[in-house]
Amino acid sequence: MAMPVFDRVHPLRKPKGFEPVVQRWSTAFANNCRALCVAFHGVQGKGAEEVHASPFFGWIEAALALPDGPTVSDHAAFVDPNGLYTHIVAAYWLDEAKRDRFLAHPIVAGWWDDAARLTEPTGYFRESMTVPVERQESIYWQDYAGGLSAAPDVALYPTPWCGYYGAMRDRIPLAAADTLESPVHALLPVERETRGARWRLAIPHNFAVIRSAAFWGRCDPEQADNYMRELREPLLKGMDFLKENGEAAGCASLRFQQTCDAAGVPVLETHALGYFLSLGHLENWAEHHPTHEAIFSAAIARYRKYGKANQLRTWHEVFVLPEGDKHQFEYVNCAPGTGLLGFLPGERV
Repeated sequence: MAMPVFDRVHPLRKPKGFEPVVQRWSTAFANNCRALCVAFHGVQGKGAEEVHASPFFGWIEAALALPDGPTVSDHAAFVDPNGLYTHIVAAYWLDEAKRDRFLAHPIVAGWWDDAARLTEPTGYFRESMTVPVERQESIYWQDYAGGLSAAPDVALYPTPWCGYYGAMRDRIPLAAADTLESPVHALLPVERETRGARWRLAIPHNFAVIRSAAFWGRCDPEQADNYMRELREPLLKGMDFLKENGEAAGCASLRFQQTCDAAGVPVLETHALGYFLSLGHLENWAEHHPTHEAIFSAAIARYRKYGKANQLRTWHEVFVLPEGDKHQFEYVNCAPGTGLLGFLPGERV
């Protein structure tokens, strides 16, 4: 396993002599792996019953089982700002050619491109991205598999960069040599007719994506209660701030989701999926806004309280997307404002 190495132009922010309160782990990839591919397929409707009655679930089950299907996938659900129940399937590949064959397969493309999708009561979206390995970072616990770390074809290594502000950028290989700034300086609201329409959006250079989760399924009653009282409350406030102030914060979309199985039955994990104009916008909220300071302080206090006995498991993945045609962000018959429809430019197809 190897990662790209860059001559460091921007110094590491890890304080001299710093030792994290707890050791965390990051993904390592095979030497021939140049990019990871992630796709979020979603269906939205007036409620869970309408969503689960849609043809989406039979289709996605068949698609995931294809020979070129993802190396790992998972499910989540949430209610969006329009009040629509939304079910999302996250899928990961470590072979770009395999992902491309998946998207082009008749079972996948035939259903997705069918004009029938435009007249159904439910809406659909696909947010598919290609992430060069030097443009990603991750942090996990070694004993809990979440997101990409659940894939059989990745390894984990103990990262020396964790537990301090700036560690996220320090873990991104390309950040050693590139500022990863966005050429777009502000999010500009867009109004468009979306019902009965298919929209494909353009992703700006250095657009940042974060998936961040907390799993309390292994917590005993005392530690679970501590999580709910001390950490979950500031977490929810932080998520509410980003949802309600996204334009000012450079956050184009924030979904706070309940992890579940394919039938929508929840597990004891929630995760946020956030889209930011740039890594700098994400860092600005993380380092300078009181809502994240409260989250960070509560997390560190928990680690200090429980030490190695801590039973809560958290993880996150960050991707900084290059501009180009290797991403497919498409919204079909969706409600206005779904996902990135409210901000990013695109074309009706």
